[in-house]
Amino acid sequence: MTNRKGFTLLELIIVVAIIALLAAATFVAVDPAKRIGNAQNAQRWSDVTAVLNGVLQYVVDNNGTYPNNANWMNNELYQLGTGSSCGTPDCTATTTTQTTCLDLSASTALVETYLTTIPTDPTQSPHNGAEVDYYIRKSSNGRVTVGACERYNNEAIEVGR
Repeated sequence: MTNRKGFTLLELIIVVAIIALLAAATFVAVDPAKRIGNAQNAQRWSDVTAVLNGVLQYVVDNNGTYPNNANWMNNELYQLGTGSSCGTPDCTATTTTQTTCLDLSASTALVETYLTTIPTDPTQSPHNGAEVDYYIRKSSNGRVTVGACERYNNEAIEVGR
């Protein structure tokens, strides 16, 4: 009777195959790219809701006047931006063509009182100082809609009241 030490080649191949199958199954179940995309969409939902709430609270507190009121036109889509150079509108996530970029940060009362800052899309890093990849629209009956230009998995991100 011989005293065997170690594993046979077949045993090692079987163990490596089982580990590879478990690793592949775990990677598919976790799917980090999907998790990151879903987290970015969650941030976008939070941002558009915050902007909408801030704008509407501003309107209520200022007797129906909108922030940066001179630049609002009914039924026009505006890409939000910040700074003196608002940037070139390029929000392609919507079917409506935007006419211009609307700088809501110019209204210091909105930013200081109702919003900490105008939020920036989570995929923009670092912030380019102009476009924030969100848009806003006011209908002729006063309904305000805020949405995200970027999206993950074609999930439309838009909130209106």
